Amino acid sequence: MNRRTLVFGLYLILLLGSEIFSEDRKVVLVLDVSGSMNEEKKFQAVQSYIEQDLFPNLLKPNDQFTLILFGNNPRQAFSEKITDDSSRKQILERVRKLKADDNYTDIGMALEYLFDLLSGMKGQGEVKVIFITDGKNTPPRTSPYYGKDLSVDARFREIGKKISQEGWYIYVIGIGKETDAKHIVSAVEGSVLRETDTKLQNVKVEEYLDQTEKARMAKESERKRTEQEKYERSLTGVPAWIHQWALSLGVSPNVLYGVLIVLILIILIGIGSLLWRKVRPIKILVWDSQLSKTNAVRLSLGVGSSVTFNMPPYWLPVLGGEDHPALKIGRNLKGLWIMILDDTLVSDDSPYRDREKHRLKKRTLDLISGEQVFIL
Repeated sequence: MNRRTLVFGLYLILLLGSEIFSEDRKVVLVLDVSGSMNEEKKFQAVQSYIEQDLFPNLLKPNDQFTLILFGNNPRQAFSEKITDDSSRKQILERVRKLKADDNYTDIGMALEYLFDLLSGMKGQGEVKVIFITDGKNTPPRTSPYYGKDLSVDARFREIGKKISQEGWYIYVIGIGKETDAKHIVSAVEGSVLRETDTKLQNVKVEEYLDQTEKARMAKESERKRTEQEKYERSLTGVPAWIHQWALSLGVSPNVLYGVLIVLILIILIGIGSLLWRKVRPIKILVWDSQLSKTNAVRLSLGVGSSVTFNMPPYWLPVLGGEDHPALKIGRNLKGLWIMILDDTLVSDDSPYRDREKHRLKKRTLDLISGEQVFIL
């Protein structure tokens, strides 16, 4: 495989990977198409705004653009994915052909329709929502919002609350001074309101992106704080004590957890050191006056181990010939011990004369012959 083929292969992998793993973004435009939008050429201004500001500054390649129209009733005009310049131009051409000729303005049902649409998009990536209207809520008699004041209507505010709780925010553009746009923003906490004139001057989608990102971060921070408080309330015992001390000292609980862990480690190391001293193998030398220290028998005794003299390979000349069990040296948790197997080998005043295990406190063993077995 030459270098050019390798580079081309890596490029294809990166390209396909970006297509497969990239998260699609959804852009939803909710547009008022009531007849009042034709007054003072407001609808033409909106169409120009969509083409000159909304599409260039908000929509990116691979974004899914969904258009919802509302007036007499809410409905979806189309939902198309922007794949290239050609698809972008086709969508804008469909926007140019739109007409505003509905007789009513049912903002309440438009928000409910939007909630249902967003619910279907949940978990499918980032969603941006633009809501444009020029009027007050004037629905038909068949609407549940007929004759209702949106500023206090419980059903309307509940729908707005649900949208906000899911983390969706709306950029609401109210054209003119007499609109119910402010009630949408009031219901959907964290949304952005831009009231403008019939020419949509000073309406920039960037402010929506900036402010909704701040709202999202604030909400995420509040969520984490609430979860932390809930977690701390559920604590008992040592964790509760640590969190209380951390709060009073003004430090992170993790700092105190770290200190506690260090203290526990120090204690465990200390206990381990003491236990190791008790159980580690002890190296000793055993010799008598007939041997030099260089010829001494070298032993390593662990807890529960023992050796017998004179039994091969442990032999001391002063104890007699081989295959003569004379004494046994061993170790337990209390330390070294000695057991006399042939009491004729020790003097009458020897503390080790009895046939039992004696804790070896002295460094020498007096034999009946007057010789000594030195044990270190």
